[in-house]
Order: sequence, then structure tokens, then C-alpha cells
Amino acid sequence: MKLPSINYLITNAKDSFKRFPLTIISSFIAAILGIYLIENGNSITNKFPYINIILCLGVGIPLYFCVTIISDKIGFDKRKNLIFNSLATIILVIIYFTLPNIEETHNTSLPYIKYTIYNLTCHLLVSFIPFAFSKQLNAFWHYNKILFIRILTSILYSGFIYIGLITALTSLHLLFDIKIHEKLYFEIWIVTMCFFNTWFFVGGIPVDFDQLDNIYEYPNGLKIFSQYVLIPLPGLYLIILYAYGTKILIFWDWPKGIVSYLIICVSVLGILAFLLLHPYGYQKENLWIKKVSKGYYILLIPLLIILFIAIFMRLNDYGITINRYIILTLGIWLTIVCFFTVLGKANIKFIPTSLAVVLILISFGPWGMFSVSEKSQVKRLKNILEQSKIVIGNKVQNEPTWIKDSLPNLQSHSQSKNTGLLTDSLHNEVLSILNYLDDHHGFSSIRNLYKQDIDSIVNLQSAKKNNSYNYSEAEIYMKTLGLKYEHKNIKDKELRFEYKAKFNESLSVVTGYDYLIDFNIYNPEKDKDNNICSFKIDSTDYDLFYLNTSKLRLSLKSKNDKIDFELEDIIKELRTKFGNEPVSEIPISNMRLVKSNNKFELKIEIHSINVESENNKLYVADLSGEIFIKTK
Repeated sequence: MKLPSINYLITNAKDSFKRFPLTIISSFIAAILGIYLIENGNSITNKFPYINIILCLGVGIPLYFCVTIISDKIGFDKRKNLIFNSLATIILVIIYFTLPNIEETHNTSLPYIKYTIYNLTCHLLVSFIPFAFSKQLNAFWHYNKILFIRILTSILYSGFIYIGLITALTSLHLLFDIKIHEKLYFEIWIVTMCFFNTWFFVGGIPVDFDQLDNIYEYPNGLKIFSQYVLIPLPGLYLIILYAYGTKILIFWDWPKGIVSYLIICVSVLGILAFLLLHPYGYQKENLWIKKVSKGYYILLIPLLIILFIAIFMRLNDYGITINRYIILTLGIWLTIVCFFTVLGKANIKFIPTSLAVVLILISFGPWGMFSVSEKSQVKRLKNILEQSKIVIGNKVQNEPTWIKDSLPNLQSHSQSKNTGLLTDSLHNEVLSILNYLDDHHGFSSIRNLYKQDIDSIVNLQSAKKNNSYNYSEAEIYMKTLGLKYEHKNIKDKELRFEYKAKFNESLSVVTGYDYLIDFNIYNPEKDKDNNICSFKIDSTDYDLFYLNTSKLRLSLKSKNDKIDFELEDIIKELRTKFGNEPVSEIPISNMRLVKSNNKFELKIEIHSINVESENNKLYVADLSGEIFIKTK
């Protein structure tokens, strides 16, 4: 194979710069600013402008790339090209002013989440923008194949150049005792992976996109990679997730939150694999690819049902957050992709195009993830505070009034009366919601609940640089509710709770029954059936079991009969009436379970029950009582 000459490389580099000048310049300026920050970071008081410019240039690289691609595809003249590049620059300027600066140190994460959405959208635009209004699916696939291979190649070249340069510098240091500036290693990485990588990448982008539609040769290496690497991985994960789904059906154990993320990742990985294999499926020897692809999308549908169950459980318990909104939206998008693909209504261009549209739609407006998640969490917070009477008539009751002269220390003349109004679990929910608002949305939506101007307190506290302790904004808002800013450790309190009946009451109810059997069990095995006691009535053997495989219950069994007593229901009633603390004087009327069938009337009186809570599931640690049996 003939290697390219130096003149060819120089010419190709010049042509790439002429074609993608703003893309390459964006990467160059970003690299220079990155090096400047590394060298002078300690002396720069306000780093936000530099970081924000770098981030905007990070969006500018794919955005200016898209403008060039559109210009090449449609054939813009210099005037139209200038207009579109100017519009792209205006978009970058707008993004810059949405990012936080040194005067906005609170709630800095939300703008960067928006930035991430914009960056992902721009990269998706790169994948389909030349064919947005074209039906050239073969050209579309070849174009994305070039992008995919070009990305991998540019990373490979950049990586080897970086390793080569730092190895040379390390050799100079070790062999000749030449002192190497430590920051130089990171600076070289920035130059190679940002500037060189971008220039090298754009150097391989074709000019004539229409010509790609006439190419019917497909790289065998890409097929091997997709067939033997990409497809087996999601296949393995599908087996694992289906096994987990089977476990849910057998044990009725609700799905865990992490399963949603796994299903999203597996789905995207599989979709990528079949996108890469798409044209091979039209070859006679590879018709299996189409069948396997369709089967894969069908197999995703039950997993998406599990995803929706998992995410709706979290939404029901904890409301909507940005993460849950994104997972729910991606689940809906994947469902649409699956059904459209199975029905043959979607092509490969639909996937990146629809995803880009979805990302844009959820990033703004009252329906967007930021507005919906904030309203959901504020509603949860208000419901908790109103039900506990901390907020009445949309105003905080017994609000501590902070002494202005004591600021930035929070001191009040009166002691709060709200501390005991919340259970530990609700206290932790309030803490979690306020921290979430602090991290993502700020407190503008709940300021009207307070009589004091909390923002002025926050600003004054922040202005006192000599203060030994800096309050977070969430801490000030929570303390002004009259609540301690701390997480309540409820695990130990909910780990074990015990209820005991008044035994003298049970002595008077023996009359009228034919049999009385004592029972007790200590430390039964979890997730198994435990035999508590056995006895005979009229030559028939009976066994009393404690069951905790799905729902806690006592079950009296014989060869032909079975009577179940729902133990979990009475435990919930006891917790509601008497709380989670040990209680020893409970009326026996609260500890009875009564059932009957065509042979017997039965009553179970619980004398003592000790219950453990583990991972939000109840278990009986020990249980004692009596069974009263009356034959019919």
C-alpha cells in the first residue's frame, strides 16, 4: 500500500481548513483557553467566563460542521453561507449567556444540564442533517458509516500521537534529567484530543453526498464487529433482564430503579448494532439479519413494560425529577421506535431524527423536564408541609425569625415548634426535596411560603467570607421551616418494632370454643414457609404455617383444607395506630384474626409479635399467640 506523501497531507489539511474553518478554529480556541486555564487557574478569580466559552465552542464544533454540511449538500453561495454561520454564532452567544457566572453561584447545575441536551442534539444533527429531506437511505447509512469509522480512526491517531509525545518527554526526563513542566502532559492531551482530533476528523468527510447512494460495497470488518461484538452483548443483557423479569413474576418482587437504566443502555446498544448491520440484511446470504433485528425489537417490548413499572413506582413514591423525566421520555421514545420498526413504518433515519426532536422538545416550555420536575417536587413539598400543619393558608407557621444582627449566624429569639410535627421519614423527604431544588431549580417557587426575605439572608451569609461555617441555601430554607437540617436515621427505628397484648383480656374469651392451641415461633427463615405447630382434630392432622414469600400470612393447612390469615394487614393497622415504637399494653381486640369455613370457626389471638423491616419489606422476627377452634 502506497503511503500518502507529506505534500498530500499538507494539501489535505489546507483543504479541510478551507472547508471547515469555523469548526477547526473553534477547536483551536477551546484548546488555547484550556491551556490558559491550566497555567493560570490559581490566579484567576472568576473562571466561569473561560469555562463557558470552552463549553460553547464545544457546541460550536458540531454546529459549524452542520452548517458546512448543509452548505455542501444544498450548494449555498458565500452570502447564504455567511448568514447561516452567523445564525450559528448567535445561537452560541445565547447559550453562553444562559450559563452561570461568578455572581450566580447558586443552582449552577441546571444550565449545564441544558447545555448537555443542546450538545447531544447538535451531535445528532450531524448524523442526519445532509439527508433530513432526502430518501437516500443507502447514502445516509454510508455517510454515518464514514462518521463512525472516522471517529474511531481520529481517536486512535490522536491517542497514539499523545502517547508518543508523552513517552518522548518522559524519556528526556529519565535519560537526560531534563525537567518537564508537569502541566505539559495535560496540555498536550488537550491539543491532541481537541484540536488535532477535530482537524483529522473533518479531513475525511466526503464532499459529494449524492454519490454515496451509488455505493453498494460494505466493509466486511464492520459487519464482523457488529455481528460478533455488538450483537452478542445486548443479547447477553437481554437474557439477564428476562431472568430478572421472571424473578419478578415468580416472587412478585417489584423492579428496582437501576433496571430502568440497564434497559435503556441495552436498547440503545442493540439499536446501534442493527443500524450498523442494516444494509447487510438486504444481501441474500444475510437475510437472517432482518429477522433477528425485528425479533430484537419485539423482545424489547416486555422489558419496556418493566421499565415503565419501575419508573412509575418511583414517580408515585417520590415525584418527578429531571432524571426520571428523561428515563420516562426515553422509554416512550423506545416504545415508539419498537412499534414503528416492527410494523415496518420506520427507517434507519427515523431513529436519530426522532431522538433529536424529542431532546429539543423536552428542554423547554411548561411541558419540559425542568418545569414539570420543579412543579412536581414543589407540590410534594407543599403536601407534606400542609398535612403536618407546618404550612397553613400557604404560609409557614411558627417560622423562626432570624435576628439580623446575628447574621450570618442563624439565631432566633423563639424556639421552633415544628420539629416534632413530621415523622422521621417525612422529615427526610423534606430534606431531600429542598436539596434537589437547591441543586437544580432554586427556591423561587416556594419563597412565597415564608414571611421573611430568605434570599437577603442567603446573600448576607454568602457575603461574610470570614464566617467559619457557610450555610447552604437548602439549609437556610429548611431551618426557616423550623426543622433541623439533618438526615434522620430511621433504619434502626424501623428495623424492629414489637407489639404485646394485654393477656388478662384473652382469658375470658375461651368459652364457646372446643380447642385451644398455643403457638410460637422465633427467628423464622426468610422467604420460606415455616411450620409453627402441628396438632390433630378428629384424627385429621393440621399444621400452622408462617408464610412470607410474598405477603405475610398465617396458614392453617390439612390434607383437604386451608385457611389463610392475612398477618400483614394487622401489622399495618398496628403501625398506623401505635407507630413503630415498642408497645406492650395493646387491647386484645386489636390483635385478633377471625376466619371460618364449612367445618370450623377459628380465631387467632396474637400475644406478642416482633417485626423487622428490611429493604422496605416486613419480616416477623418472633410471634406467639393462641388458636381458638370451634367445630360446626
